[in-house]
Amino acid sequence: MTIARAQARSTPEARRRRSPVSSAGQLAAHAALGTLVFLTLVPIAFMLVSSLKSNAQILGSFWSLPAPPRWGNYGEAYAAVWRYIANTVAYAAAGSALVCALSSVSGYVFAKKRFPGKETLFMMMLAMMMIPGVLTLIPSYVLYNSMGLTNTPWVIIIAHAAGGQIFGTFLCRSYIAGVPNELFEAARIDGAHEITVFTRVVLPLAVPILATLFIMQSVGIYNDYIWPLLTIRDSSIQVIGVGLTVFENQFGIKNIGVQFAAYALSSVPLVLIFAFGMKYYIQGMTQGALKM
Repeated sequence: MTIARAQARSTPEARRRRSPVSSAGQLAAHAALGTLVFLTLVPIAFMLVSSLKSNAQILGSFWSLPAPPRWGNYGEAYAAVWRYIANTVAYAAAGSALVCALSSVSGYVFAKKRFPGKETLFMMMLAMMMIPGVLTLIPSYVLYNSMGLTNTPWVIIIAHAAGGQIFGTFLCRSYIAGVPNELFEAARIDGAHEITVFTRVVLPLAVPILATLFIMQSVGIYNDYIWPLLTIRDSSIQVIGVGLTVFENQFGIKNIGVQFAAYALSSVPLVLIFAFGMKYYIQGMTQGALKM
């Protein structure tokens, strides 16, 4: 009787009876998603269009297309912010590489090694994630200033490398814990030392989660504003987040179109990171979620 009812529900007549309702629901869902995507892309489109305008075009015809386009705005913007972009990319790459290197080691230790107080120590590390960063802003500045690291690139790299360890360790531990122990035992039976096991077994398997961590940490360093503003005074080593707010006064650029062009140029490194790393980012996030 149950099989007959299931077959009756799957007949073409039953599907036709359900199709208007399901089609209307799908249409409403697609319309809602399309609206959200449109609202998300409007500011980006406005930035790109305004970057090709002059002040008169922006103030006189706010929503119109540039006529003619002022491609020279990008040349002026590049001359103003290229050093900030290069500095930030270097800091993001160095800091993210340190986070990945240290987090992979600590994640492997917490996932596959046994030592007294392991779970307690790990819980204490996770508890540190609950502390807002603004509460440690002044103590961190005093610490780095006493070590003579303020107004140097190391104050950005080391601070972010240290701050990203907690989440990085949690992410790597959750991922490596799902790797079968038989792989490590087989490597040790073959005579592999711990360093060999880590470099030949752990790291190749952890590439997706390390790529995910690298992208997330790079975006965090690239978008940081408060810490560089507080710790760096020299404009030649400043980051793009602060550079976009002060370059007008420093270089005398008052063209609004040039400012929008600088915003567009500053977003290129992040777009490239996601374009080339999206495959590993999605793979690491999905596999990490399944293992957790």
